[in-house]
Amino acid sequence: MIICICQGSFGFKQRRLCMKKIKTGFSIRLALVLSGLLLCANLLLGTVLTGNSTASMKMLIDSRMSDIANSAADMLDGDDLGSLTKEDMGSEKYQRINDTLAVFQNNIDLKYIYCIRETEDGEFVFSVDPTIEDPGEFGEPVVYTDALYNAARGIPSVDKMAYTDEWGRFYSAYSPVFDSDNNVAGIVAVDFSADWYDAQIDRQKRSIAICTSLEILFGVMLLWAATARFRNQLRSVSSDLKEVMKDVEELNRVIDPEFTSEGKREALEDNIQELSVSIRRIRDDLREYTGNLNSQANSMVTALSSEYRSVYYVNLDRDEGICYRAHSHIDNGLREGEHFSYRKTLTAYAEDYVTEEFRDAFIEFTDIASIRKELENERIITFRYTVNRNDQESYEMIKMAGVRDPEDRDDHIIHAVGMGFADVDAETRQAMTQSRALSDALTAAQGANKAKTAFLSNMSHEIRTPMNAIIGLDRIALSDPAISDSTREYLEKIGVSAEHLLGIINDILDMSRIEAGRMVLKNELFSLHALLEQINVLIGGQCREKGIKWTRTLSGDVKDNYIGDDVKLKQVLLNILGNAVKFTPSGGEISFDVEKTANYNKKTTLCFTVSDTGIGMDSDFLPKLFEPFSQEDPSTKTKYGSTGLGMSITKSIVEMMNGDIRAESEKNAGTTFKVTITLSDSEQDKEEEGELDPKEMNVLIVDDDPLDADYAGLELENAGITSEKALSGAQALEMVRIKNARREAYNLILMDWKMPEMDGLETTRQIRSAIGDESAIVILTSYQWEEIQTEGIEAGVDGFTVKPLRADMVLSQFKQAILKRAKNCEVKAELKGRRVLMAEDMDINAEIIIMILSMRDIKADHAANGKIAVEMFAQKPEGYYDAVLMDMRMPEMDGLEATKAIRSMDRADAGTIPIIALTANAFDEDVQRSLQAGLNAHLSKPIEPESLFETLESLIRPSNDI
Repeated sequence: MIICICQGSFGFKQRRLCMKKIKTGFSIRLALVLSGLLLCANLLLGTVLTGNSTASMKMLIDSRMSDIANSAADMLDGDDLGSLTKEDMGSEKYQRINDTLAVFQNNIDLKYIYCIRETEDGEFVFSVDPTIEDPGEFGEPVVYTDALYNAARGIPSVDKMAYTDEWGRFYSAYSPVFDSDNNVAGIVAVDFSADWYDAQIDRQKRSIAICTSLEILFGVMLLWAATARFRNQLRSVSSDLKEVMKDVEELNRVIDPEFTSEGKREALEDNIQELSVSIRRIRDDLREYTGNLNSQANSMVTALSSEYRSVYYVNLDRDEGICYRAHSHIDNGLREGEHFSYRKTLTAYAEDYVTEEFRDAFIEFTDIASIRKELENERIITFRYTVNRNDQESYEMIKMAGVRDPEDRDDHIIHAVGMGFADVDAETRQAMTQSRALSDALTAAQGANKAKTAFLSNMSHEIRTPMNAIIGLDRIALSDPAISDSTREYLEKIGVSAEHLLGIINDILDMSRIEAGRMVLKNELFSLHALLEQINVLIGGQCREKGIKWTRTLSGDVKDNYIGDDVKLKQVLLNILGNAVKFTPSGGEISFDVEKTANYNKKTTLCFTVSDTGIGMDSDFLPKLFEPFSQEDPSTKTKYGSTGLGMSITKSIVEMMNGDIRAESEKNAGTTFKVTITLSDSEQDKEEEGELDPKEMNVLIVDDDPLDADYAGLELENAGITSEKALSGAQALEMVRIKNARREAYNLILMDWKMPEMDGLETTRQIRSAIGDESAIVILTSYQWEEIQTEGIEAGVDGFTVKPLRADMVLSQFKQAILKRAKNCEVKAELKGRRVLMAEDMDINAEIIIMILSMRDIKADHAANGKIAVEMFAQKPEGYYDAVLMDMRMPEMDGLEATKAIRSMDRADAGTIPIIALTANAFDEDVQRSLQAGLNAHLSKPIEPESLFETLESLIRPSNDI
């Protein structure tokens, strides 16, 4: 019985020990799990801090680099930089740019600073490098990066990745320099050593890593201290195990199980509670150390942001911010480390300090939705404004940058930004001073340009007047059959020299017209075959005289009649072909090919190719070929005779025609030019008009200079044209009245502009008053006629031409006058009762157009966008609408797409209904795109009622009149 009791007692001890082991095992696992979680939390926190701090550090370094590049770019003159060539090295403007860059090189901690330009081939090369030792040579290629490309497109950028060139490994910031036309003239590049850049980032990472490691170590130490009692409990369990072994020897001892079990349970519960307290203490310590770590990072950010008056971190989601650096010029402002309400604080700042002129714009800029929208496409956004403190106004700038780019986030939304306020008063006022200086310079330049135009006009008259006499007398003398052969040779040489001088004068005047934007292209019907035949006769004759093989070909379905400026086209082709003859030696070859390459929507693209086997050009000179006064070899100027303006004028005219000109050449092998021009197709057969018979023409020459009148009469006589002369305006008026009374009106009157008593314009007015439009009148003058063009047309002049007179020019002007009159006599459509479909997304614009149309009793159906317009047109029967007015920029479907959709419909009126573009885009390329899409006309906003009515009258077919 005693043995049983002892065994029961021993069994109870074993059960009690097992229970203690079970509870102790659970506690150990709990402690290990908590320790593991704390360790993982520390590692995760360290990783996040490292990433965020690295991103912030990169953003601040990039911002600093970008600010240096922008500051340097702002101080450079874009016009000077864009005009630099290799020959300008050492010049005053080159040295001025070099010295400006050198100031940054010597006073700011950077590696290199220099200027880059983009060539016509899209290559980036050095232009100005102030480096003393081993600078980049002018024209030497630089390493291409995406940031450099962005800067060339006008967007300041910083390299995201390091690149390597012969000077080392770098990160660079690029800022564009704009000229007075707001084009990118060059790029300022600022190089920072990649080793220095990476060292800043690595130093930040090391700081975070050290702080995180210390935090983990300290946490482990705290955990070790907090679990001391738990370890004592483990030692107590071991002691209990020893007691069990002793109890085996004392089987007869009776133990109170309830007391012992209860006591141990209470002790274990006490230990667990103490462990919980220790864990909370560890958590609080971790928060404190995390705060210290953030404080260190913030201090670093503040130190790097020394250029800002104040720096803030703003959480856009919570509408709250933290002050990193306090604003020193604001009393009772935010303190460093202070949290604040973003909207409330910024609104109060705007009300208290921002001037009224900029206040609304400032509030809009700082609006959270606006910030997010702007930072979707830009890394950094800025806004300049004026503030008033202590009754003094100064310029200030606010700059914001996203903590993380939108593309780096899953939701693509900016959640937090860095915000800085900077004092930019000095630099802004300096920029304003420079802007005023530029404005004054522009005014002076415009005055100089007007003076140049007046000078050229006067010189044109002063030179053309004696040249007219020289050429006229020369041709009169050559017409005398009694002159000797030697005298004829002298006279022919005089004529050639005079023609050459006249060509130089024409080139200079053409260049001045182009520079002043006064050259205007005609858009008239002409015969391409006749133009090519004239070229063939002229160039073919020159080639035969020089012993050059001349060939010409016509490829594709090239029609006879087109609409364009045949005079300018002929000038372009003769200039290129004339150079080919000039620079091709005897025995060489010249080919002239005309090919139709495309035809779309009543537009034909023609390619004119001129190839020769002449002296050719070096490939290095080709990029300069179309620059004014450029010549590869100055000796050619003496040998061949040239001003260097011809190709520049040719390129300008081709570009005015929205065409393209290209050249390929090889030294001593020859040159090939390709000119691509788009002309409008003509449905009119010019042959039906009938060729003018010179014998049936009767011309009146009006000129107060008898010599000029005799020369003009001789030119017309050589062409088989009968002429009469009047030496004054009054005499001409009397002769015109007599002829008209006999019903023998003159076909053409050639009227000199500058005459005493009654000049050419006044004579024209009186002739029109006397006989109306019976005779065509062309002003003949040595002056630049553009300055009287408008007044002349109002007086009744049909055309203008310059002295000395050419018979072919007279015939051309007479033909054009006939065509103009035929066009003016066209039957116009009656607009009353017509119905128009109008596509316009702006209601106010639609209302205005409807009111304008109602002035002529025109009904209009309004469509809110292009898609609705297409649907309305499709739903109505054929012929329901007489015309369509189409806005170009509309939601869902723009005007071009809507026009194409209408033109593609399978119905009779889809291809014939007039569609008129209404748009604010008035550039040539916009008009060309409209016409290519199928529109018939292009009217610019604001719409002039008379222009709209005239367009409708001319485009709506009279046969449909109601």
